[in-house]
This record gives sequence, structure tokens and C-alpha cells, in this order.
Amino acid sequence: MEWNSRAPGLGRTIDQLKIRWREALPWQRWALMAGGALILLLLLIGSFPVGIAQNWIEESLSEEIGAPVSIGSMQRESAFSFSPRIALRDIRIQQPAWAGQGDLLRAGRVDVTVSILPALVGGGLSPRALHAQDVTLALVRRASGRANWTNGESSDSAGRGLSDLRISNARFTLRDGKRFLDVAGRIAADGKALVITAQGRFHDSPVQLQATGPAIAVRGSHDPYPFALAIRSPLLNLDAKGRMAGALNTRDMTLDVDAQAPSLEYLDDIIEAGLFGTQPIDLTARAHHKGRDWSVERIGGRVGRSQFTGKAEIRKVDERTKIDADMRFSQLDFDDLADDRGRAAQAALRAQIGPRVLPNTRVNLAKVGPTDGTIRFEARTLLFRDDSVFKSLRGTIRLEGKLLTLEDVEAGLTDGRMTGRMIVDHRSGVSPLVSLDLQFRDGRLGTLLQSPDKIDAPFGARIALRGRGDTIREAMAQADGHVGLVAGEGQVSRLAASVLAQDMGKAIGAALGSGDDTVPLRCIALGLQARRGKLAAAPFLIETAATRSRGEGTISLDGETIALVIGGQARDPSGLPIVDPIAIQGTLSVPVITLSGLGGEKSGVGSVIGAVFKSIGGALGLADKKGPGVIARGPVDCAAISRSVLQIGLPD
Repeated sequence: MEWNSRAPGLGRTIDQLKIRWREALPWQRWALMAGGALILLLLLIGSFPVGIAQNWIEESLSEEIGAPVSIGSMQRESAFSFSPRIALRDIRIQQPAWAGQGDLLRAGRVDVTVSILPALVGGGLSPRALHAQDVTLALVRRASGRANWTNGESSDSAGRGLSDLRISNARFTLRDGKRFLDVAGRIAADGKALVITAQGRFHDSPVQLQATGPAIAVRGSHDPYPFALAIRSPLLNLDAKGRMAGALNTRDMTLDVDAQAPSLEYLDDIIEAGLFGTQPIDLTARAHHKGRDWSVERIGGRVGRSQFTGKAEIRKVDERTKIDADMRFSQLDFDDLADDRGRAAQAALRAQIGPRVLPNTRVNLAKVGPTDGTIRFEARTLLFRDDSVFKSLRGTIRLEGKLLTLEDVEAGLTDGRMTGRMIVDHRSGVSPLVSLDLQFRDGRLGTLLQSPDKIDAPFGARIALRGRGDTIREAMAQADGHVGLVAGEGQVSRLAASVLAQDMGKAIGAALGSGDDTVPLRCIALGLQARRGKLAAAPFLIETAATRSRGEGTISLDGETIALVIGGQARDPSGLPIVDPIAIQGTLSVPVITLSGLGGEKSGVGSVIGAVFKSIGGALGLADKKGPGVIARGPVDCAAISRSVLQIGLPD
């Protein structure tokens, strides 16, 4: 009776709905049907039996990883939910063929909770919770960088949105040919902490690694997540501590790093920044990682004897890396920028070819990747094993792909300064083109020559050379251009002026007189035209109030050998000439100056007597005066010659 009494009411309701449906506008009918379809779709999604998709998931994963994937069973653990918990049993992922035999992953059980609705609107199917038991993981990376845990895309997003991670009885091995690591360890995550430990070999030395963080459970996606990493090895001690903006969110984190190593290259094996071998390091840094960009707020410490501080911004723009950095050295020893192997190689090269002035610095940019950058640097004090006129250095390095510019260079000298720039252009397929344009000014020539008691005059110099080579030394050995030095408005010792004038009488008189006697130095103008690494003197002039001297010859930058001769004439000759010219031989690093044997390595009483007898013979007309011919009469426009020497630049 109760059903029958209600039935008419239900029937009337249905009849009313039919009437309203017929009276509804077309768009209203479509809206109702769409709403009903959406509700039905959500019901299907919320209760979808994932087991029927197991084969499709295995095939998709196998295709992405490049190796077979099998899942023993797969099922939902809740009848209806938009964040279902899915239980997987007996999971196996074989190694890709290139990584060797065995399995990449084996797991007895993995329970994963995923959010379905965000995936429907393009948010990706990221797990919210992951529980794993009885896991064995074998990670492999070749020296080329190919890894079995990534398909080549960035993995910075790993862990974003994960709010619950629990792992028990998990072991792993890592054979990383790029980081020179071969270790084995364990992973554990529970309600208290996440701990990863491993031990093995780093290069040929033992190593221990440990990474820790708090439990990943019921944390907001942006809640700070502290972490710590420690590496202990005779080749590297590293401690890194920081915070991520959410558990395992390596796309947004701040960290402090403290590292010690016998060479910077061992730290680079871990951070993979493209650094080089050096003397022992002790460094600290604070950095922030956001998206694909890094901001190094501060970095400092020491490399060998060198001490520095700095900061840097490293951004990814399209497919290029953009660097903007400042480096300040309180003291810098360039030898610290080579490890013991590099120093030994340089020492062996010096033993083979002798000391060299031109640096053997490599400038080949073939291996430089898609990188642009600006680095401003300053070294307040330069340290050298041997005495050097260079005391400080600053400048700006700009890199645009295969074009490197060292500009705004200023070096403090013992007396004076050097300014200029260097360009390395390796945009062609041949050896890089190296261009140097350096100027020296504000110094005194006597200090430069370490003979302030013999000569005193302000000087200026310019080196403008361009050549191709993989090192600065190779490029200069093939260079074209010009080298010039000028000095004037000073004083030179009377004895030196007399010798340069090839006048034995004047030289003997100066030697017997006061050792402090000087004559005005009007100008020194030394110009050397370079063609394929050979410098030819043009002009070579030394003008004093009492003498004039002229030089001829060449300097070969390939071997740095010198072959110059100087002849001269006094304005008031004594009649007792020095027959033999002054010869400058040897190398740029060890020049040898001789005058009929005088001043050379084999000079002695016999050579002195021989020079005197030759001079007497010349005075009697028995021997002709040798060397470049010089006429001491007439004016010389020192200013015009000096301007010409210093203003000649690079060839077209």
C-alpha cells in the first residue's frame, strides 16, 4: 500500500520532467547531456580498473626506457577515488642493451598514489605517495654521459608534489664513468628520515657518500625541505647543506658547499662544471638554483697560494648558457692554475727547449659549448716563482660562442702599467686567430732593464701581433704585425753611449773618469716589423747628445732567438774606433750581448786586449769598422719617429 501511494507521485514527477525536456531550448538540452556525460566520465575515471591497462603500461614504459618492463600484477586498492592507491607486484626493468647484462630495477612491491584530475588538464601524472619494498637498483652512466636512469631530458622536476615516500630494504649500485664513481649502497625512507649511503671507489681511491633529509610525509608542495650531502675521499672532501622548496624539488633550492681536494678537477667530476686541474683547493660557496638557472651569491677560498672571492649568475636562455661573474684575487699565482701533471709537462718542455717568454697557454676553443659570458676579474697581487715586473692585473673576459675577448686589461708593473686587449677567434674550422694589442706606459726604462744607474728615461711600448695557433706561443710564432719601444728625454751613462757609438777612445775616457758621468738621452726608437713570426728591425735608433747608434737584424718568435747588431758613431770621434759591432744574441729570456767577445759568456783578459788591438788597427786603417753604417751629423726628429713606432697597428 505504501509503494502504491507513492507511485503516483513519482509518476507525476517523471511526467513533469518529460514536459520540461520537451519545452527546454536546444542549448539547455545539450548542457544537460554534457553535464550527465561528465558525471558519468568522472565516475568511470574514479573507479577505473587499472589492471586492464597493465599491458599498455608495460609496453609504454618499455618503449620509453628502451628495455623490457614487466609487472607481475597491478590493481587499485580503493573502489572509488580520484587519487587512487595502485599496488604493483614483482616489477622488473631490464638493463638497456648498451648498459650491460642484468636488471636496471627489481622491486617486490610498490604502492603509488597518483592524482588523476591534474593529469587530465595537462599537469602530468606525478605521484603523491610512493611506498616501495625489496628494491634492487643498478644505475649505469657511460663517460659519454649516456645514463640508464634518464631519457636525456632534464630530471629537475623529480619529486615535485611528492608528499609521502617510504622505502625499505632497498639496495643500489652506481657505475658512473663520467664522475669516475663505482659505489654500492642502501636507500631508506621512513617516518623519520630519508638516508642514502654508499661506499666504493672514486677514481682509484676509496670513497664514502651519504645524503640525508627529513621524512617525506604530509608536507606541503612548497614547504622547505632541508638536506645534506657528504663525500669523503682522499681525492675530495665535500659537504653540502641546503633547503629545497618542497621535498626533492631540485628545481628550487639553496645550498652551502664546503670542499677540499688536491685539484679542482676532482670537484668538477662531481659538479660537472667544466673546470680544470689546479693545485690543492679549499673552497666555500653559497648558491641558489631556480628552474634552469644558478645564482652563486658568493664563492671564495684558495687554490694553492692564490686566494679569491667572487659571485656569478648562470642562466639558461633557449639552448645557451649565459654567465655573468666577478672574481677578485687578493693574490694570484698563475702556476696554481695547473695541477702537478701540468707543471711536470711544462717543466719537461722547458728542459727540452729552454726557458721561454711567450706563454704556452692553450687558446683552442673547439670544445667550448653553447656558452656566452662575461667575467670581470682583478688580481691585486701577482705571485711568481722568479722575480717579475708584473705586480697586479685586472680586466674583463667576454665569450660569445667561439669568440673570446680579453679587454680592459690593465697590469701594474714594477714601474708603469700595461693596458690592451687580446682576441681569440675560433669561429672558423682552422686554428684560432689570436690578436694581441698591448701598450706599456708611465714607466722608467732603467727600472725595466734593472739598470737605473746606467739609464733613466720614460718609455712607451706597443705589441700589436696577429697569428694562428692552438696556444699563444704557436700563434705568435706565425704572427704578423709590429712591436715598438720608444724612450727619450732622459739620461744614459757616458760609458754606455761611447760603447754604443763604437768609440774605444771615448769609452776608455769614460771608464777612467767618474762613473757617474751621463749624457742626455734624446730618444730610443726600436721598431720591429713582424712577418710570419720573424721580427725585422725597422727602425732601430739610439740618439744621445754625443752619439748616434743604429741597429739591424731579426728576432724569431719561433724559438725566441735574437740576431741583432748595433753600429754607432760619436759626434766628436776620438779616432780610436771599436771595429766590431755590438751583437745581441741568445734568446728573449736569456739575451747575450757581446763586443768582440766582451760582455759575453767567454769574455776575459784576452778578449779585452784583442778589442784594443783591433781598435788600434782601425785607427791606423788596418781594419775596417764593422756593423751598420752611421752618420752622426744632422738632426733627428725623435718625436715623429717615436709616434710612428707606437702607432703602427695590426696588418689588414
